[in-house]
Amino acid sequence: DLAGFHWRRHQDLLALHEDIQHRGGLLAVWRELADRGVIELLGGPATHPYLPLVADPLVVDAQLTMGLEQHHRWAGRRPTGLWPPELGYRPAGRVADPTARPRRVDVHGTPTLPRTGPDLPGLEEVYAAHGIDHVLVDAATLVRAVGGPDRDWTARPAVPPPGTDHPDEVVHDAVWIGDSDVAAFARDLAVAYHVWSPSGGYPGNVWYRDYFARGTFGTHPSWRVTDHALPPDQKAIYEPTPAAVQVERDADHLHGVLREVLDPRPGKLVVAAYDTELFGHWWFEGVAFLETLLRRVVRDPSLRTTTLASRLERHPPTRRLQLPESSWGYAKGHASWVTPATRPLWQRLREAETRARGALAGGRGTDRQRAAVARELAQLQASDWPFMATRGASPGYARDRIDHHSGALHRLCAAIEQDHLDVDHLAEREARVLAPHEVTALVAALDPSVTAAPQVTRRGPA
Repeated sequence: DLAGFHWRRHQDLLALHEDIQHRGGLLAVWRELADRGVIELLGGPATHPYLPLVADPLVVDAQLTMGLEQHHRWAGRRPTGLWPPELGYRPAGRVADPTARPRRVDVHGTPTLPRTGPDLPGLEEVYAAHGIDHVLVDAATLVRAVGGPDRDWTARPAVPPPGTDHPDEVVHDAVWIGDSDVAAFARDLAVAYHVWSPSGGYPGNVWYRDYFARGTFGTHPSWRVTDHALPPDQKAIYEPTPAAVQVERDADHLHGVLREVLDPRPGKLVVAAYDTELFGHWWFEGVAFLETLLRRVVRDPSLRTTTLASRLERHPPTRRLQLPESSWGYAKGHASWVTPATRPLWQRLREAETRARGALAGGRGTDRQRAAVARELAQLQASDWPFMATRGASPGYARDRIDHHSGALHRLCAAIEQDHLDVDHLAEREARVLAPHEVTALVAALDPSVTAAPQVTRRGPA
């Protein structure tokens, strides 16, 4: 019975939670696994900005500084690998301007944007300055770099014949980015898209639990996918046992795909990377799928798992490529973040950055006020907001968040400009916007004429 299934599952989750807490918490478990080389903890910028479109190099540097320092605090070491937000990459040159009207838009919605500001180094140079020696990119980034043709990137590519010069073969090992010492590893879409792609994947199987269908069985989604054409109120009730059988089938299938790709390519690599929220959140059975697949891989003497850092150490790249501007978004460019609907959002971000720089100039404001302005701006810089407005299911939420943080930032700046503490509002923002906790680097980026002092993190009167 479904109620009994949910009860037993939550009992198991409670036992797992208590065990993890006994071992020091989830972060301690991750640190232990990383120390043993089982997993690699990749770093990233503090609030997930879409770096290819960040025009201020000081802001790029500050976002990386904040993110990597926070990573060091909880992980016990600085990462050498990076998951760039949206797998975005920008080569050396001027930065595309998302606040301006595009010069043209191709059939896939990818805009050609005017460029702004001075020539900047490629992102790989910024990464190297922070001790990063390997990053993730999407397959199209490397395929385009070797002259491969463009295509419908929503479709899963076929596995190319082994031993050929097919451009898709480039994804089976890392490459050095330009003249740098930073390696790029690319997702293998011929494998990764079996699990999840813009047009489907395992989670859409009719036996799996439907994330969006909500019924009358309490707080737990209790319907299965059934048929993609059916409205939620006509879905069939979720059945855990057939779903578990389907997990076995899908794990067997992907295990077979891995063998199909790697058996004729000894010593090569497959990177199948996803947002972790896919497993267990959007795809209820996703965690069970991962466990089942990994157990099959461990038992298979012809396959082995690895971390990117370990792979780089054992097999440094033998090839250098100049990479194009790219992402893992729709059409592998800026189309998922830059549209006529998102242009006002980018303009509001630009206005907030300009207002913050002006308000903080010359060291104005208390340490607490300056930190609060930086936190609001850091929240506004997240790539999630334009994505939600373009491709996501919550455009209203994205606009509400932008209104919320933008309004707070302008009020904080007005208080600084008027030499007014506005104590109640400042305390309210400190209580609500807790991250990034340490924003010294961003304060310094906004007011580079002043060396930022250590921040005050107390709560109370300014």
